[in-house]
Amino acid sequence: MTIALVCLLTWCFGAIFLAATLPKFDLKPVLQMQNYDVQQGGLILEKTDILRKKVKFSKPLSKPGYSFQLFSSVEELPSDWKLAAPSDNIFLHQPYLTALEASPPSGMRFSYLIFYQNQAPIGVAYCQISPFSVGESIQSDEEKEKYPCLIRAFGRIVRNLVAGKNRNLLVCGNLLLTGEHGYHFPANIDKATAFDLLEEALIITQAELESTQINIDGIFIKDIGSEHRAPVQVLRDRKFSEFTFHPNMVLNVRENWSSFEDYMADISSKYKVRARKAFKSLEGIEKRRLTESEIFSHQPRMFELYKSVVDNQDFNMVALNESYLPNLKRQLGSQFNVFGYFLDGRLIGYYTTIENIEELEAHFLGFEQGLNRDLHIYHNMLFDILKMGIELRVKRIVYARTAMEIKSTLGAEAHEMLCYIKASNRLTNKVLPPIVDYLKPSSDWVARNPFKD
Repeated sequence: MTIALVCLLTWCFGAIFLAATLPKFDLKPVLQMQNYDVQQGGLILEKTDILRKKVKFSKPLSKPGYSFQLFSSVEELPSDWKLAAPSDNIFLHQPYLTALEASPPSGMRFSYLIFYQNQAPIGVAYCQISPFSVGESIQSDEEKEKYPCLIRAFGRIVRNLVAGKNRNLLVCGNLLLTGEHGYHFPANIDKATAFDLLEEALIITQAELESTQINIDGIFIKDIGSEHRAPVQVLRDRKFSEFTFHPNMVLNVRENWSSFEDYMADISSKYKVRARKAFKSLEGIEKRRLTESEIFSHQPRMFELYKSVVDNQDFNMVALNESYLPNLKRQLGSQFNVFGYFLDGRLIGYYTTIENIEELEAHFLGFEQGLNRDLHIYHNMLFDILKMGIELRVKRIVYARTAMEIKSTLGAEAHEMLCYIKASNRLTNKVLPPIVDYLKPSSDWVARNPFKD
């Protein structure tokens, strides 16, 4: 999740919180989308004892013959989930979901929806109930100097009014990933119908969660491919606000690349020189795949390096649970890998990958900031992930968001993702469209093309 996106969400929903807290309107406190800087113990959902109660719920949908079931734990899921889940997306399979549920970001909870047509399972949706605190999300005045003075002044008012308040957001999708990992329906169900079913089920899910005293301030449907803009009109018709932010960076692996040398042969001399310079800077650094026992033994150091990266960002998407990566290895086995960079036996950086059927997903990483400039650690990580993807013969390498320009220098292309959000309060939901439109981040990077053709 990029800084620009989080800035947009922070100010957008800061505005909504301000409107919600004005006595003049007596509005219910509403949606503030910024949920990316979660601190341990800093975000508390209401009535923890009630939240531990598992939600199991079944309800027909308005379209004849359709219904859905709701579950709150991956352990509860029947075999119908596996039957309806996509065969080509590991992130909707139970091993990955189990790892994340066992090591969630602080305060995060989950909902799992199975859709039925005439009692036959035909689709799934995955949701995260994400808590956030406005006071912890908004930058300090010094950090906000890069924003217009009107927004800076408005931010001070928002902080004073709503600091310390905690909210919950129902997210259809995965805040730890980039891409369409929130739902799946088979190809024989047209997209418009699928989004109609999804939207209705999410509204019902919100009501059911609130009946168990889990307050939901809004619904966020994350990362829908822009090719679905037409059928997703149903969400706009239901008063969801559409917005986009920095794209998903994906590198398509060419069929003629049987080795990394084939890739190097396809890029221009300018980019060959840059690549070789990056490789040379890392000479003397030991690089190796970590074993499962090494992942556990290096867990504190890996978390420290991860924090060294995210703590230098204005905002964080989520605060990773320290045991998340070891649990991924335990659940996914050889499909999840951690690669370490060692200087004189000391771990100075690492990156992680997930083999997702035909794709290789670049996942979380960490490195020593002070060494990155001279050693080109991050640049080398991008190349090493590319090498691995070619060796595995995957079709695509998903580099996700952030650092779009440097990823494009390797050949990654931008794929726009659509997001939809709706505040629970009708009055405050009406102010979302103009605020989202005004605060839409600009494209402040230049796409590069390293290939000869």
